[in-house]
Amino acid sequence: MKRESRKTAAFRMTPQRAEILRFLDGNKSHPSAEDIYARLKRKFPGMSFATVYNTLQTLLARRQIAEIKIDPARKRFDPGLTPHSHLFCVRCCLITDLPAGRLAPPKNLPKGFKILSCNIEYYGICPACGRGGNKGEISCAKKKQT
Repeated sequence: MKRESRKTAAFRMTPQRAEILRFLDGNKSHPSAEDIYARLKRKFPGMSFATVYNTLQTLLARRQIAEIKIDPARKRFDPGLTPHSHLFCVRCCLITDLPAGRLAPPKNLPKGFKILSCNIEYYGICPACGRGGNKGEISCAKKKQT
């Protein structure tokens, strides 16, 4: 009998894990592990950050969520697995989904190379930040440190 690897082993459902899954279901805010922990620790004061982090890593390994590295300050997670791109506001760190368009593969791919996926990210200033006037760029990385 073949033994299950750690990544594919049974996912023991706990109340904390169930709440993490509920929080992620349909969530379009692309939360970080820190966001999820801050939100759920009120309901589960004894829950550790490691519980959130480990649950997210298990969901990633099972391909039930995607990790987004668009925010230079922290990893963000996306439960939306249908192909799409992201818009990222460099001032407020808002991430918005953008429906995927058809993008032609690059010409002159090496022989036998098979493209499995493509990730397109757009960086700019969202409408809310744009209405604030031209006060200069405040990057998310700098914003998080203050």
